[in-house]
Amino acid sequence: MANYLRGQIAKMADLNMETLRFYEKNGLIPVPIRSESGYRLYPEELLIRLEFIKNAKYCGFTLKQIKNFFTKVENKMADKSSFIDGLDSRMREIDRKIAQLEKIKGVLIDLKSNLLDADKRLEVKSILHILGIEEID
Repeated sequence: MANYLRGQIAKMADLNMETLRFYEKNGLIPVPIRSESGYRLYPEELLIRLEFIKNAKYCGFTLKQIKNFFTKVENKMADKSSFIDGLDSRMREIDRKIAQLEKIKGVLIDLKSNLLDADKRLEVKSILHILGIEEID
């Protein structure tokens, strides 16, 4: 497989060169080999790892979680079932956030309803007056 310079691999992965440098510095990608003139040379298969990182970030995994996963894989401490467990954990976290957002949405719906019925409800009308919010017709 071919090796590429930082700018080339960054462009191929649709990443900023600084992002690539950050990933390297923080152990998300392996330290590349160097050319005779000292340039970093990244292997083509790094593109798969970079795509994995992008997808994991999109799904809400932190860079720390992603790095921990790679570390476990490299130390032979991760297998398919542990990967699935991590996905299940993330999905439970998403379900909790969805439930929280649904509660917030319910509060907003109630507030909107109360505001639309302000002329029928004296307590809402007085709260609007206290807040300095006047109805504009």
